[in-house]
Amino acid sequence: MWEDVFARVDGGADETRHDTSYYWDNSKRSESNRINLQRTLSGEGFFENETGRYSLPVGTLIAFTQRENSRYGYPATASRPYRLRYLSIDPSATATPLFNRIRRDFGSVLSMPEGTESCTLFDDLFHRFHARNFLDRYHESELVTRLLTAIYRQQVSDTQHSDPVEYGYHLLRNRFTSPITLKEVAATCGISREHFIRSFSQRYQQAPGAVLRQLRLQHARGLLETTHLTLERIARASGFSSSNVFCRAFRQAFGTTPSKHREAANLSAKR
Repeated sequence: MWEDVFARVDGGADETRHDTSYYWDNSKRSESNRINLQRTLSGEGFFENETGRYSLPVGTLIAFTQRENSRYGYPATASRPYRLRYLSIDPSATATPLFNRIRRDFGSVLSMPEGTESCTLFDDLFHRFHARNFLDRYHESELVTRLLTAIYRQQVSDTQHSDPVEYGYHLLRNRFTSPITLKEVAATCGISREHFIRSFSQRYQQAPGAVLRQLRLQHARGLLETTHLTLERIARASGFSSSNVFCRAFRQAFGTTPSKHREAANLSAKR
């Protein structure tokens, strides 16, 4: 069956709500199960799910789907109109994994401050949808992907000051292919190397150095199995300082050399 992998916006509007009659229980909705992004323009709404109840002031965004166990609306304690802007996006092989990753890592209530990249992309996508001035389906899908990526980046950026250890976790995952050190990561997070290692290890049950090495080795193993790059180029592309350092780490982790692993992978592929 043919699958459309390109994301598409299929709805969006500005709304102003004044009372508690604005209330949606997603678990009881029967619409198609789309990706929904809704940001507060003024006033305040609320969102609740199994993790708790959250207020939605200006600068926040909620990400949800129909048919899930969540609710949102106008809070009984509010005294001002709740102005919102929403976008609905068709689930696709392009958008859905990014959307799911955002919610897995940061939840459904997200940061989208005015003037940020994610806010600008959200409004651009909204206005283009209403004007129907996308260049083509590929352009529309590209903008959806850029928006979701910018939303993720914004959440990571917010953790730099609110949770420097989590920020360091994201730095490791995002920059492991560069020759970063734990000292540099800790400095970027604004904490000492010792504090970062201790707190990271307690939270994630693994030392940050081990995580960094694991990420690099997994990336290098993929390159060994799918490319003809030299060991030196693979080492550099995976964040290792040299092929010698890479080979020692690889053998220690997998019990074989990178060259032998590549030979075995090639033989397996030919069978």
